[in-house]
Amino acid sequence: MDFVIKRWALTVTVLLAAGSWSAAQSPAVDGVAAVVNDKVITFSEVRKEVEPIEQQYSQMYSGLNLVEKIKEARLAALKALIERQLIIQDFNAQGFFLPDSIADDQMGKIIKDQFGGDRSTFVRTLQAQGISIDSYKENLKSRVIVNAMRQRNVSAAVIVSPYQIEQYYQDNIKQFAQPEQVKLRDIFMRKALFKEKRKEADGQEIEVDPQYLQMKEIQAKVNTGSDFANLARSYSQGAQSAAGGDLGWVTAASLRKELADVAFKLRPGQNSPIIETDDGYHILMVDEVKKSSVLPLAQVRDGIEGALLQQERERLQQEWLDGLRAKAFIKMFF
Repeated sequence: MDFVIKRWALTVTVLLAAGSWSAAQSPAVDGVAAVVNDKVITFSEVRKEVEPIEQQYSQMYSGLNLVEKIKEARLAALKALIERQLIIQDFNAQGFFLPDSIADDQMGKIIKDQFGGDRSTFVRTLQAQGISIDSYKENLKSRVIVNAMRQRNVSAAVIVSPYQIEQYYQDNIKQFAQPEQVKLRDIFMRKALFKEKRKEADGQEIEVDPQYLQMKEIQAKVNTGSDFANLARSYSQGAQSAAGGDLGWVTAASLRKELADVAFKLRPGQNSPIIETDDGYHILMVDEVKKSSVLPLAQVRDGIEGALLQQERERLQQEWLDGLRAKAFIKMFF
């Protein structure tokens, strides 16, 4: 009965009203979620895999959004369990054997790292979760087998040629573009809560912000050669006042538009007029300018090579798993 299921995109209806798959009720009856050759995967196994993420989702979502997220998580968990079974069955079919000592060593490391070497606490934790030592060890063995088989069937000796790296660089040149940046300083003063009434020379009474008037005085000092950084330390109410108003290297996208429109028109050593924003007043000074550029290939070669190696390993792994699926009888029940 050599049955082949080639596509994973199955039409799935999750019966949320059923106790075994309800997000709102605790499970009462177990059932068969899938069959992989002669191995049955139960609903309880799927629930156990997905329980931690369901708890997170219940805090992040509600209503239909929660229902959809849980459906997606359960389907993903079932597919992962099916994939794990395919790999374990391939391991057994090839006559491989995993000594119990390997799982024992793994468990010992977990007890040491996560429970301070206290085996009793470890056992009590498992019991509280309804997990026996034997089933925990069996799960450890499965994970070791899966990891070992993945490494065995996806060669670590994958090679990316210089041509592939250069081609990727050329095809994705925008990815390595660096926008123009300026090294910027800022003197900032918040707007006063209340304006003051003052008389003009002609006797007319007007309302003015005393903070703006102080910024006018600061601007006059800047324009007559006073040190901008010292003025920022003395007067600025901005977060970087102690650093002389130094905002570091910034791009236009990282600044609010009112400031970016002015800052990127300034030359090194030049300061801006007073810029009014919703919350206050700014005077900017540009220390240095970096024109837009593209990172050279030599600077990004290692990163590109790493990304291409990972892509190739993932492709080979998918090819291997597709081969296992093509030879297997897989049926999902919902």
